[in-house]
Amino acid sequence: MKSDVQQYLHDWLAFNRIYERLATQNSLSFAELSVLLALEDHNYCATNRQLVLDTGLSKQTISSLVQKMARNGLMCLESNPVDRRSRLVKLTKRGQKWAEQVLYNIHQFETKTMNKLGEKKIRQLNSLNEELLKEMEEEVQK
Repeated sequence: MKSDVQQYLHDWLAFNRIYERLATQNSLSFAELSVLLALEDHNYCATNRQLVLDTGLSKQTISSLVQKMARNGLMCLESNPVDRRSRLVKLTKRGQKWAEQVLYNIHQFETKTMNKLGEKKIRQLNSLNEELLKEMEEEVQK
């Protein structure tokens, strides 16, 4: 069993290295790409807390990245109408155009490589990952 766990961790790290390369090819850090992907999941509008939870990055890192992208005219912060104590991170129109291009390139890569496995294997992989994540989340809560 130990070798299976080691293989899983090895693969997980290898996936991260691939996404680090994809980020670099698009002039981003891995953290910036992680934020962009998380924002995409929230229709380009999320709280800092949501970004922290989705990316696993620290609150300070998220704050720094958002400030940097805001200075570059790609993001802005707005009051959260649901919770006045928090602010919403949003992409500007320029930022959304930029993000869509970057993410298009990355999603094209993902689609191209995943299509080589076929739909059935991808569904199996996703199902197994979902099952493993559920088990890990339950175990870590104990």
